[in-house]
Amino acid sequence: MEPVGRHPLSRRRALALLGSAATAVAATSCASHTSDAQPSGVTPPDAYELSGDVDGYATTLILLGTAAGPIAVPGRSGTSSVLVVGDRPYLVDAGPWSSRKLIQAGIAADSLGGVFVTHMHSDHIADLFNVFWLPGGTPSYTFRNVVPVYGPGSAGRLSAPRGGQSIPIQSPASPAPGLTDLFAGVLDAFAYDINIRNVEKGAHSDYGQRLSLHDVLPPESAGASADNTAPEMEPFPVFEDDRVRVTATLVPHGPVYPSLAYRFDTEDGAVTFSGDTAKSPNVVRLARGSDILVHEVIDVDFYAQTSGSALVEHMIQAHTTAQDVGRVATDADVRQVVLSHIGPGDPRQVTDDQWERGVKSTFAGTVTVRHDLVRIGVGQRR
Repeated sequence: MEPVGRHPLSRRRALALLGSAATAVAATSCASHTSDAQPSGVTPPDAYELSGDVDGYATTLILLGTAAGPIAVPGRSGTSSVLVVGDRPYLVDAGPWSSRKLIQAGIAADSLGGVFVTHMHSDHIADLFNVFWLPGGTPSYTFRNVVPVYGPGSAGRLSAPRGGQSIPIQSPASPAPGLTDLFAGVLDAFAYDINIRNVEKGAHSDYGQRLSLHDVLPPESAGASADNTAPEMEPFPVFEDDRVRVTATLVPHGPVYPSLAYRFDTEDGAVTFSGDTAKSPNVVRLARGSDILVHEVIDVDFYAQTSGSALVEHMIQAHTTAQDVGRVATDADVRQVVLSHIGPGDPRQVTDDQWERGVKSTFAGTVTVRHDLVRIGVGQRR
C-alpha cells in the first residue's frame, strides 16, 4: 500500500533513490525479540533488562522508553516502542537513548519491518538517525535490508506564535521540514563521518540506501492545516505488508502539525499508539476495539506546582490526564491501556500506583504502568 503524503521536494529528489537495494550485514536472530537470551550478532553495552512473561505470544509489545519530554529522568528514558509481530519488529518513535535500548532489546536496526514517527518533537526523533548511524554489534556500517520509515510530511509553514509574539526562525526558507527533509539535512550534516569511514574501509556504504523514506500527510478532504491541526476525521491507510496493516489519524498536540496516532492490525489483535495528544475523538475512532491502547499521560497538578503558567497551559492543550486516558479507553472499548510517554517520568514524583488509579477511575479494563524494556503479550497465548 502506498503511503498517503506529498512527494519529496525537488531539491531533495535524490532521496527518491533511498528505496534501492542495501548492502549486507549480519542481523540478530528473530528469536531474540521474545527471549531473554543474548541474540547472536549483538553485544549489548550492559546486561539485558528485558522483563515480562510473553511465552506463547506470537505478537509482543516492547516498551523501549516510557518518559515524556527530552529531559533525562531516573528510571525511564525517552519515548519509544517496538511491536514484534512474529519475527518482525516495528519501531514507533525514537526518543532519547532509544537506539541503545533497541540494542539492549536484542533488535538489529536492519531487521525492522518499519519505523513510524508520530511527530517531529525532539523527544520522539532525537535518536531516529542514531538507530541507523550507530548500529549495535557490528563495525561494518552496512545493512542487509532496506527499512521503510514513515513520518509527518512538511507542515508547509508554522502556526502563529503563542501570544502573537515575534520569534526567531531557524531556516526561514524551510521552517517546518518533514521526515524526508530531516534525513536529507542529517545526511548532509554528517557527511564527513559517512565519507571518511568509506575512505577508511575502501568500501561503499551509502547510508541513504538503508532507508525508504515516506512523508505522511492526511487526505486533503480532511481539511487539516497548521491552523486546523486535528479536525475530526476517519483514519487513513499508511502501510501494509504480510504482518501488519497500519492506519493513522491526526491528533491535537498544540501547534504541532502533523501529529499522528497509529494503529497496527495483526492476526493476534490490534495495538494503537496515541502519540502525543490532548483528549481526542480521533484517537477513540482509531483505537476502537483495540487489544492494547498505548497512550501518553501527564499529571497537570505536578506541573502546576513546579512550573510556570505557560507550561501548564501547554500541558492542558497538548496532553492527556490519567482520568481522560481512561475516558478515551472506555469510549473506544479497548481491552487494555498501557501508559507510556509518562510526564513526569520520574516515578519518585508520581508513582505507578497513582497513574494506575487515575486511569482506573474512568476505565474498567486492564491498566499497565511499566518502565523501560518491559514486554507485553498481544492477544491470546498460542
